Amino acid sequence: MTYSTAEREAIGLCIAWEAIDNLVNRALLDLSHADTHPDGAVIPFPTMIYRDLFLVRLLDFSKELGESALTGVQGSCLAVLEQACQSLSFDIVRSSTALIESTNTLAAWLRAKTTLNLWLPSLNVEAKLSVPRLQFLFIAGNQAKHNVSRLTAVSKAIAKMLEDHGYNVALERIPLALDDFREHLHADYFIYYGSWLAELLNNVRWGIYRYLLPTFQRSFTRDPDDRIRYSYNYPEFLTSEIPKEWFWRLMNHCRAEPYVRPFTAAE
Repeated sequence: MTYSTAEREAIGLCIAWEAIDNLVNRALLDLSHADTHPDGAVIPFPTMIYRDLFLVRLLDFSKELGESALTGVQGSCLAVLEQACQSLSFDIVRSSTALIESTNTLAAWLRAKTTLNLWLPSLNVEAKLSVPRLQFLFIAGNQAKHNVSRLTAVSKAIAKMLEDHGYNVALERIPLALDDFREHLHADYFIYYGSWLAELLNNVRWGIYRYLLPTFQRSFTRDPDDRIRYSYNYPEFLTSEIPKEWFWRLMNHCRAEPYVRPFTAAE
């Protein structure tokens, strides 16, 4: 079925919002500090299991490719949001400002090159690597998801990354060093940046909400004879049945503000 740009956008926004709900919530993260210290919050992972699940879901959200059949974008949820920031089918009086800013900030942070010094005792290598943070997330997220026998692609990526920085290590030795990378990335790097990532993702969620709020206010209609029943008046550019159902689901998310208030991570 061929859907319009606006219909694809409605589907993609709903999927991206729900993906963030699965990342930044009170079941996965200890958000109590965000309530008591919203201007300097520290958001810890309750256990390493929650940390690993967060990394898996963050990798899925920001890097793993999705089929274009549903959203019109051959890419991740982050790519879907970036496309929405271009099409802006639901923009009313610049309601998209917060969405564009928060999406660009998250994407820029993930794609920025960062330098990390790694002691890899299994390889007897003191490596200084400068790569996009998404590359470190690719390693960490897949390690959290798979056993060593399923990490061939990760091992090849690490070997190439080391080679690009002047460290020639045989590919067959890389699996022996995966625990070294796990110690650096899981137990150090992404623990340190966990609060910051939670803030960035929560900002995107609020950006989607603020972008869509004027559309919700125009569309929401209560049944005058029933205080519980309601309906939505669909924008005229939504004509296909399936996108209308996604729009209804998306508008239901707008019935209340996101359940995690905006906060700023501690420096």
